[in-house]
Amino acid sequence: MRKQPCFVSDGPEDQEKPMDEEAVQQLHENVRFRIVRGDAKGRAFGTPRNPRTPTVEEFNPRIRDIRAGDLAVSIVGRRHGILPEQAQWVCQLSHDDLIRFRLEDPISATQVEAGLSLTGGHHRTHEIIQRVQSGQLSPDTLIRVLIHD
Repeated sequence: MRKQPCFVSDGPEDQEKPMDEEAVQQLHENVRFRIVRGDAKGRAFGTPRNPRTPTVEEFNPRIRDIRAGDLAVSIVGRRHGILPEQAQWVCQLSHDDLIRFRLEDPISATQVEAGLSLTGGHHRTHEIIQRVQSGQLSPDTLIRVLIHD
């Protein structure tokens, strides 16, 4: 039986907060295309029928810090599997580089009923989970995740 993730706690982790306005403005445009929902008419963004970039309001970015030890049970969906070439590059990152929040390519997800569905950072989260399971990274390490619509 899978443990259900807890996103509200008495501690500093797992609490969602609005993203700093300055940081929102620094997000790369491509990150906003990770949006799952379409525009008001339901058309996907970045397509011939709707070529525009989602607005910040449509993207609705928030920040959630999640314990590294909770990632495996929190992530219930992924856009793609692990690509060996990219995984090989990511496994060479230091702990600090691996968990650093990157505005140009953040670990990102949408909230779904059972947990999080990743939209970015697939290889980094996979490596974080591997390091926690092997004892190389503390399960109490906080991982900053960009949550969006």
